[in-house]
Amino acid sequence: MRSALSQVQLSKADSKVLAQVFEPESGPAKAEVLVDPYKPADRHIDDKLALAKLKARERDAIRLIEDFENPAIQSSHSKDEVYRKALSLLDQIIEDYPDYASARNNRAQLRRWRFGDRNMLCQARHPKDSDRSEAVSATVQDLRCSIALASPERSGDAVSPAQGKLLAQVYTQLGAVCYAASKDLEEISDGEIVDEELSGWTKDAIEEEVSRMFYLGGLYGNEVAKALAVHTNPHAKLCGNIVKEAMRKELAMQS
Repeated sequence: MRSALSQVQLSKADSKVLAQVFEPESGPAKAEVLVDPYKPADRHIDDKLALAKLKARERDAIRLIEDFENPAIQSSHSKDEVYRKALSLLDQIIEDYPDYASARNNRAQLRRWRFGDRNMLCQARHPKDSDRSEAVSATVQDLRCSIALASPERSGDAVSPAQGKLLAQVYTQLGAVCYAASKDLEEISDGEIVDEELSGWTKDAIEEEVSRMFYLGGLYGNEVAKALAVHTNPHAKLCGNIVKEAMRKELAMQS
């Protein structure tokens, strides 16, 4: 018996769509990021000495978390105490330099460390955790602001290596937060998205956003995000399910 699958004739357009779904980088209009090592590390801070000092202040906040997580160091502080101290340091940096994108990215990561990703962007309607709601709103806002600050002025413009690395981190973080929300929407019967911009979005819409964020994170160089973009692509999942069902029917016919 001839294979039922072999009788299916795909048009060139259909074949191209399937190829780009499963291998997005194979398309003729492949997106790419231009990296210029001669561009300033930060779009908004030209003073290299000032930037170095900011990075040192950021490291002070990050070191608090690393020391707390280090099993060789016996911390006398609780996780919440360490979180609040590190948060205070990053808050001060952002108050002094509101256009410094890296600090906003690290502040978002700090809140994720404190609260986790699950039951953050998506929460049960009753009872609602006000602390978590406030934290996730601040997290998403920081990530979006960081993207706006670090992105090139015009689409297609080159970025510095530092800009590219930062954008890879930010998009991947936002993808992770949205990914957790898509899972929570499955598991929490009365769950809702607490972020105003995403409020009312369906699970499918959230999954689209997840895939887009991971795709952009991968485009800027995050290999984990690149792999997750394919894994979470809802169109690839749909096509994969269609192929699996066709194969199942084909095997049933041959048995």
